[in-house]
Amino acid sequence: MNISSIMAKATSAVEFMYDKKAEIKRYEEIVKPNGADGMEWIIKHTDVPCRLSTPKLDNTVQGEANAINYDVKMFLSSLFDVKAGDIIIVNGEEYESAKKPFVYVSHQEVFLVWKGYA
Repeated sequence: MNISSIMAKATSAVEFMYDKKAEIKRYEEIVKPNGADGMEWIIKHTDVPCRLSTPKLDNTVQGEANAINYDVKMFLSSLFDVKAGDIIIVNGEEYESAKKPFVYVSHQEVFLVWKGYA
């Protein structure tokens, strides 16, 4: 028995902890009805079970309004295709996929960035 088969058995236990649902959008080329090329946000996945973790809270940008920037780690099934730059919406909050996901046999970890103002 190899490590991949052992980790595959852990998938259902990992997915049991997913307590949120996400929508994943990607900016892709489209062809408009008039034949012109364009770009548009396309929904790639909906109702994706996931879990969020916040490893760091950083409020360092100050100006006319205090900008709040913090990193979030999202855990989800490795079956979903997520790319850097995708927009992820979880519970009405919009995040951007900041880096290429770390994909494992049992799950994947995606680093997200949320930006807002206090």
